[in-house]
This record gives sequence, structure tokens and C-alpha cells, in this order.
Amino acid sequence: MMNFWPLMYEDELFVSVIARYQRICGMVSKRALEMDLFQIYKRMGRKSVLFPQNLNTFISNLPPTSRLSAEEIILNHTMYPFFTAFMSSEKSDAVLNAMANGNGKSIENLVGMAGSKVKTNSYLRYCPLCFKLDMEKGESYWRRLPQVPGAMYCPEHHFLYKDSNVLITDCRNDYLCADEDTCNEEIIADEYPEYFRTLNLKYMENASYIIFDNQKRRNLSFIIKFYIDKLRERGLASSAGNLYMERLVEEFLRFYPKDYLEIMQSSVDIEQEANWLRVFVRNNNKNRSPLRHLLFFQFLNVNAQELFKIEKVVGKQTIIRERTPIYSIQERRKEWLKLIEDNPNANRSELKQIGKGLHTWIYMNDKDWYDSVTPKNNIRKGRAKSVDWEKRDLECLILAKEAVKELYRKEGKPIRILPNNIRKEIGAKRWFNNKKLVKTWRYIKETTEKIEDYRARKIKWAIEELIEAGDRLTVYKVQLKAGFGGSNMEIKLEIKRILDKYDNTDY
Repeated sequence: MMNFWPLMYEDELFVSVIARYQRICGMVSKRALEMDLFQIYKRMGRKSVLFPQNLNTFISNLPPTSRLSAEEIILNHTMYPFFTAFMSSEKSDAVLNAMANGNGKSIENLVGMAGSKVKTNSYLRYCPLCFKLDMEKGESYWRRLPQVPGAMYCPEHHFLYKDSNVLITDCRNDYLCADEDTCNEEIIADEYPEYFRTLNLKYMENASYIIFDNQKRRNLSFIIKFYIDKLRERGLASSAGNLYMERLVEEFLRFYPKDYLEIMQSSVDIEQEANWLRVFVRNNNKNRSPLRHLLFFQFLNVNAQELFKIEKVVGKQTIIRERTPIYSIQERRKEWLKLIEDNPNANRSELKQIGKGLHTWIYMNDKDWYDSVTPKNNIRKGRAKSVDWEKRDLECLILAKEAVKELYRKEGKPIRILPNNIRKEIGAKRWFNNKKLVKTWRYIKETTEKIEDYRARKIKWAIEELIEAGDRLTVYKVQLKAGFGGSNMEIKLEIKRILDKYDNTDY
């Protein structure tokens, strides 16, 4: 059992306290130190600089008068609060349990750091002015806040953080104090643009809240709904919660300069069909780096505490619009009967033209009554006037162009751009096939979609649908979703070629 334990400073990393304890005791052997702390011979107690393990064993080895707990160490002296804030309570509890009791697994894997493209610092970092002020009081120590991924400036002194010469990534290292051997007071010249400091200090406000003030956890589904609500307020999502992705990417890149995103390990490749930003706000089970959550908060002009204090979110929703007549039926009936009376020889088509809006309203809201009082087309029509085909050709060309745009815009499985589909979209009958519509049919032939292009469009649609659903992308799943049956090797190769353009492994 240990005889004493040093007073732990605010925000001090647990390994920093161990290093100070070792220096006070004058221990040279690292094995003897870990045996003293953790009663462990074969494996080290800490396992990680940021996520120490076997803390319950350490607590049981403290003097009986100690009131320190494993949970207090985890919440106040490790990086647990930052890396689990955006995880479900179940997952974060599993991480806490692994740190308290030790399970032989890497905590970095549990919190999603191992496969993330956002990497932590390689060395312990510190603020040179904080270090100087500490040393004037007697000793310094390793703080948590400088170790946050993306932390560039000290929130208190606004100086750039510096790398020490103590590696984070090697758990075999000795326990080293923050002193003259590992740190110095030299302030780094800040050569970054002024907006770097402005953006990063705001980033650090949210990071500080998560580390020091927040004890809640939010699962990914809740977070995505929260984001959709905020994007809806910004006009970047529809009332139903569908994202206007092109505008979202455009505004995000207008908010953050390209060079700042590079520093923050979050560059957005607009040529990549599934860059991290496009899939970030979609509901799937992929890990998101806390750094990118904080970047997204800042873009939305949201403080981190708003996410953790709000109790209800909406996200996507079904919008039901009920049509309610703004006129009374009796009034409209009187108007229609008056119209019939004033035009005794008019048939239905002529009455429709005379009272356009009135006819539409009556027909949609009171059809049975309309049929009972409106004259049928009993009068024999005269010979139809000759058609001005040149004029009709121009009119049909406009309709065809609009129909093609509409076919491309339609939700659901893509429809191939074919002459018959264009005609159906327009709502035209057989006269549309007349050869006198020269310009119209020239446009339709030029626009008709090749089978290869249509297949590629269907494949891309299927991939986007699978990503939206959070499914893992495989050739077979895409083939099934797109509706390609059989074992056509040509189609499989095309799916694989398009899949290679997607980066859907890490966000």
C-alpha cells in the first residue's frame, strides 16, 4: 500500500501525477513504480497516456484515508470526457469500465481513434506561458486541454501550443515530468493568419466546455436529428429534413478557409462523391471524430452546451398538408350556375376556358354536383382548324426540355431518358409522334440516354441510398439495390469502378 499521493492539479493528466509521484519518491525503476501503483508485474497499469487502465486497482492501493475514486480520475484527469461526449451512454460506460478495471484492450479502439483519419498529437503539448508561470510557483504539469486534437492556441494566453519531447504514442516510455528537460519557455512566433486564431479560440471554447463542464452523453441518432434541426433553421434542409447538400458544402467551405481545414485534418474534396462532410450528417453507425463535431458546431453557430442541454429534437419528419377550401361550396355553386346561365350555348370545354379558376375549384371540391349541372358536349364540333406545326414544334420542344429536367429530378430509382418516357412525362398523346415536330424529335434523339450512362446513374443512386441507410457498401448490395439481376460480369465491374470513387470508410 502507498503511503501518500500528491495533490492533483486542475486539468492535470493522470500520467503527469504519476511522473511527479515518481520524482518525489526518487524511484528509478519503472517496473518498481508500476508495481507500487498497480500491483502488476507483467503488464503496465497505464497502457495509454490519454486513457489509463486498472484504476480501481490503483485506488485500492491508496492510503485508507484517501477519498479519491477511479471515476474522479477518469472524468477530471484523462481524455475520456472529450472522446466519449458524442457516444451513447452504453458505449461510454464500456470505456469507463475498461479504464477502471482494465480489459487488456486498447481504449483507443473503443473510442474510434484507431481507424480515424483525424489523428491525435504525437507528443504531449503545452503552453509556454503556462509553463513559465507554473515554474515560477515551483513546478509545472501536463494539462489535458493542449492534448485535444485541433487545439492550436491556449485559451487563456492566446499563444500557440508547443510540442514537448515526450511521446504520447509509445506506452513503453518512462513517466516524465513537465520540466526544463521536456519543455521550455520560448514562445513560438505565430505566422498563421489572424483568422486562424479567431476560429481556433472559438473551437477551444467548445472543447473546454466538453472537458470541464459536460457530463452528459449523446448517441449518434440524437446528434444527427439535432444537426438536421439546425440546418433546417439555416435553410439548408427542407421542412421534411431533406438536406440541400450542394448548398451545405458550398456554405461550409465559404465559412472555413481551405488552409485552416487542412490544419484541422478536415479538408473537403468537392470532387469526391462521398467526402467526409457529405456523409457526416447522415444517420449511420460510423464513428465521427469529436474534432469534426466541434467544427460543425462552429459552422452552425451553435455552442456545444446547446446539444447537451436540449431534451427534444425532431430531425426528419413527414409533412402532411391538408387542402382546405377557402371558399364556401354554396358561394362557388352560385357562381358556376351563373356562368352556365350567362353562356347558354357553351359546352364544358368552353365553360372551363371562360371560368378557369372557378372550374378547377368546383371540379376538385364538388365533382358530383358539377357533373349533374354542367352541360355535356352534345353540340357537334366543326371541322378542326389546321395545325400550325412549326409553332407547335417550338411549344413541344420547350415541353420536352422541361420533361427531361423533371425526369432527372425525380426521387427514387432513376428513370431512363427515352422518347416514350419523355412523352409520358409531358402527358401528350399519339399526336406527339408526328414527324412534323422536327426540332422536338431532333432534341429527343440527342437527349436519349445511352444504356451505359443509365446503368451508371442507377448504380450511383443505389450507392447513395445505401449510404443514407448506413449500410456497408458491397458490389452485391449495390447490384441488388439497383435492380440488376443475374451474374452479368460487365455490370459488376462497372459497380466496382464507381465504388472505388467513394470514400465511405471513415468520417
